[in-house]
Amino acid sequence: MANDASPQPRVAFVLPNPRAELAVAVAAGTAPDSTLLGQNHLGALGIDARLHDPLLTRRRVPGGLLGRVAWSLRELTLPWELRDADLAFTALANLFPLAARARRRPPVVVVNYGLCLIYERSSGPRRRLLAASLRSAAAVVCLARSQRDQLMEQTGLPPERVHVVPLGIDERYFAPRAAPAQGEPYVLAVGKDMARDYETFARAVERLGVRAEIAAYPRNLEGVRLPPGTRARAVPPGELRELYAGAACVVVPQRRDGYPYGSEGGGLTALLEALAMARPVVASDRAVLHDYVVDGVSASLVAPEDPDALAAGISRVLDDPATADSLGGAGRARVEEALTTAHFAAGIAPILVAAARNEPAPRRVRAQQDPWRHDEFGKP
Repeated sequence: MANDASPQPRVAFVLPNPRAELAVAVAAGTAPDSTLLGQNHLGALGIDARLHDPLLTRRRVPGGLLGRVAWSLRELTLPWELRDADLAFTALANLFPLAARARRRPPVVVVNYGLCLIYERSSGPRRRLLAASLRSAAAVVCLARSQRDQLMEQTGLPPERVHVVPLGIDERYFAPRAAPAQGEPYVLAVGKDMARDYETFARAVERLGVRAEIAAYPRNLEGVRLPPGTRARAVPPGELRELYAGAACVVVPQRRDGYPYGSEGGGLTALLEALAMARPVVASDRAVLHDYVVDGVSASLVAPEDPDALAAGISRVLDDPATADSLGGAGRARVEEALTTAHFAAGIAPILVAAARNEPAPRRVRAQQDPWRHDEFGKP
């Protein structure tokens, strides 16, 4: 693509929260590039991709009605802010694609973090608005095939405009490293998505009598009774990396598919961080995970909302060092093979170029699949 004679498409990355400070930290090597969604890798692929923080939310938005109004209005003003962009890549899907279509530029490619669950939670009028907005987008990128199938069923989007590109992680920042000096081994649970199930995790580790660490926000733990000795707190990326390195097992405890809070894509970032760190992972089974790991090979998947199943999965890892090492090694290999931020950039690049040129995406992109699986979905 870098040798294409056509001018480089200029793509504005408009992400849900301001990213300017993060981009500086990434460039300095003090933060992972995971939430930049491949923006910093696209230059090598012939795409001029730049971060754009909406004017109305570029600074900290106040709470209350004024903050909510600014949060919504930013989607309406964006098409006028992006005068020099050939395309926008964004997670803002409520109004931005509609506003861009009304102004007739720029085309918008939407990345789907949790639109399926947002659609399910919405009233009838809001569902119709969201569906209309997505139909105004040039393309939608989903993070798993189950998500793609559900979104098309909900909104009636044509298959040729809905793609699957697995999420990537910064494998250089989250790399295997020696565990820090420590005492008793611990089990680590990570994540801030509201579909996290820390109640089940707490009951599982209490039954096992193991030390536990939780990296989450206080809101995730409201009403949860933690076992004695369990430490829970929000931590910055550097400290989280140290927690991963010292963990005997990383757990991603989640509610069942269809749980009305959080996101259907919840858990993917924590899963990928742990895999990249070569830590053995036990996760509550959800449909989106099947595009990322193979049960018993690169992670252990257990029934959601079942303390006994989760305790048994953790115990298998803690009691069998060979199993722990095998899962950790396979997880790291999986990330290196297909799940880095550079892989994500390579996956979205042809979609972005096609949308910027008002062309259909290549058929192989439209039929994107998990490279570990071979079925009708992915045949060219």
